[in-house]
Amino acid sequence: MSLTKWRFVFLLFPLLSFGQKDTIPETHSLLIDRFKVKAGVFVPARNVAVRADGSSPNEEIDFDETFGFADNETTFFLQLDWRFSRNKKWMFSGEYFNVNNANRATLPRDIEFEDVIFEEGSFVRAGVEFALFRAFFSYAFIKKPKHLLGAGLGSHLFQVGAFIEGEVRTNQGDLEFEKKRVSAFLPLPNVGGYYYFSPHERWVLGARVDWFGITVDEYSGGLWNIAPNVSFQIFRNFGVALDYRFFFLNAKIAQDNWNGRFEMDFSGPLITLYANF
Repeated sequence: MSLTKWRFVFLLFPLLSFGQKDTIPETHSLLIDRFKVKAGVFVPARNVAVRADGSSPNEEIDFDETFGFADNETTFFLQLDWRFSRNKKWMFSGEYFNVNNANRATLPRDIEFEDVIFEEGSFVRAGVEFALFRAFFSYAFIKKPKHLLGAGLGSHLFQVGAFIEGEVRTNQGDLEFEKKRVSAFLPLPNVGGYYYFSPHERWVLGARVDWFGITVDEYSGGLWNIAPNVSFQIFRNFGVALDYRFFFLNAKIAQDNWNGRFEMDFSGPLITLYANF
């Protein structure tokens, strides 16, 4: 389904809810229910830069600009919230999505990647791979009928990778096919907080912020994950939400299969349906 159609569906839901007022409690159910499952589509615009050093440091490659990646990509998104304590103040949140892209391009200049030089004018294929699983434990310090404020600790678990493949020139002057690929698993702990406000029994406005910067033996990095959102409760246990995600990851990697750097930033709308109970 195209993004335009999703927007139409999002605007249509309030009309479908007329006549259902008696099914919605005065306190918004998103602020008090124990479980919420949220699924939908994320349409981010992004920029990716990668450096893969061989025996000596190489230049950083802007994959979007160099290989002409699409400006936007639609991907599936899944989230689970579980208030597991008796008073419903402690909550576990988990979410997952991935962003992958590949394209073929004629190189505008020489590119060195993992000690291999892909020459200007050569026709190559390149791609990036990014998957995120977020796990977060939080506590609601303020829990009132219309307000919810909390903070906690968690981790962003990243699987990142990049590759370039094409013909390269050997020392003898011959052309041969070469593929160079790097990948890494990056667990980055984070602190975060959230605030939700229900101005009406059907509406919830909110925002969430995750942040951290860390240096460990094999990697160092930092991240920002910011998500303002609005939710509309169609029925007692079903609703629709619109988020706008801002995400930035900067990681310096020093592993056997990848010595270099990975940087990604993306932002865009996230349109989801959710069930809460």
